Amino acid sequence: MLKKINKNTLIAAGVILALVIIGIIGYFFSLNKKVAAWEDKVYPEVYVYGVNIGGLNKEGVVSVLNDKLAQAIMDKELKVVVGDKSLELSYSELNLTYNTEDIATEALAYGKDEGLFAKKSLIKGKNTINLNADISFDEESLVAFEDKVLEEVNIEPKNAEIVINSGNITITPEVSGKTIDKEELHNKLIESINGDPSDEVELTFDLVEQEAKIKAEDLKKITGVISSYSSKYSNTGDGRVKNMEIAASTINGTIVMPGEEFSYNALIGDTTPEKGYEKANTYVGNEIVPDYGGGICQVSTTLYRAVMRANIRSTERTNHSLTVSYSEPGLDATVANPYLDYKFVNTYDFPIYIQGYVSGGVVNFSIYGNVEAMGNKTYDLVNEILEKYDPEVKYEEDSTMEEGTEKVVSYGMPGYKANSYQVTYENGVEVDRELISTDVYMTTNTVKKKGTKKKEETKKEETQNQNSDENKDQNADQNSDQNKDQNKEENKEQN
Repeated sequence: MLKKINKNTLIAAGVILALVIIGIIGYFFSLNKKVAAWEDKVYPEVYVYGVNIGGLNKEGVVSVLNDKLAQAIMDKELKVVVGDKSLELSYSELNLTYNTEDIATEALAYGKDEGLFAKKSLIKGKNTINLNADISFDEESLVAFEDKVLEEVNIEPKNAEIVINSGNITITPEVSGKTIDKEELHNKLIESINGDPSDEVELTFDLVEQEAKIKAEDLKKITGVISSYSSKYSNTGDGRVKNMEIAASTINGTIVMPGEEFSYNALIGDTTPEKGYEKANTYVGNEIVPDYGGGICQVSTTLYRAVMRANIRSTERTNHSLTVSYSEPGLDATVANPYLDYKFVNTYDFPIYIQGYVSGGVVNFSIYGNVEAMGNKTYDLVNEILEKYDPEVKYEEDSTMEEGTEKVVSYGMPGYKANSYQVTYENGVEVDRELISTDVYMTTNTVKKKGTKKKEETKKEETQNQNSDENKDQNADQNSDQNKDQNKEENKEQN
């Protein structure tokens, strides 16, 4: 009897187990079917900046976001408050756009890699999911707004000024300014733009003091002239002198602070006619051609010599391709914006002041600084000719010139290889000599025309010319007689 009961029990248990298994399989089948129904849809309670996109397929997400986010962007304004000034930026000015295709792809993929029960939980919408969206905007418009803010609220500092007249030094103190941190402004604006477009944004900034770059206490270290140099020029009748006057005037009054780099091209810029520059001869390779700004290399060379006499080295300097009349080989400094520049760094612990002028056949630059700091030392740049390359004579045949005759078309220029040295003097005695550069200058050839016309041809041409002249005279006489006879006949008819 006991064995029979056990058998029935086992049968019943087996049936129950089978039903449970069938139930579980059915449940998982039903759950899989339910989960599969959401494979091409976004799970419930998924939001993008407050816009519910749950239950939508990709096309639906794109359509809803294009409509609702675009409207939110167009209506939004961002306010920047600095002190008592307030400036507004409309998001529409930035041409803000969301990549709704990428947002839809991300939203659709959210949770799809989770397990079955996790997906079931997402389908029930028990948790709210907020997704961010990458936004693109017109960066130039944002920078323009930032510049506008800075222009409106900034109080620019005013540098201390120095005026030197006949050796008398007058200093005007600096005035501090106020500004906001440009980097902080930019970062906070970007953060706000990438935030929820439904949020109202008001950014507040405090003005901070901005010190002047040049202070009176620095300029007081300038006590007098520490070096100077002059070069002579002749008025060639073209725009050369005018160009030198403009360049020297532009540089005059420049202050170079300790550690600061001076750039000739940065100050002079392009030598255009709009700035008053005229055409004058310049070097282009080994040719001399007229161009605007011709002559300003004498200004850069004179400044170079004055600065070297102050014992300040160049960080960029190039010699001319050909020698120049106003400088010995190895001691010049050519410029050609933006390719060739003359630069130096003020290596002293005091500022230097550059004074320059062009007048009366002289280009002059004086460097002012701390005279006491120079001690008993003076400096000068000298050259040493290593090699000289004499020009060759190149002939061009000319059939219009008689054989055996020559005519100079252009005179050549010798080339050189030269060293330059910075010489240090203490109490007038040389104590050091430092090699600065080794420069090479090209040679240009002398060009002569050489006659190739034979003497017989010359005589023949002379005879032909003589006969031609006689024929002309004879024809002229005949025409004169004919005109006289014709006039007589006409006079008779008129009478």
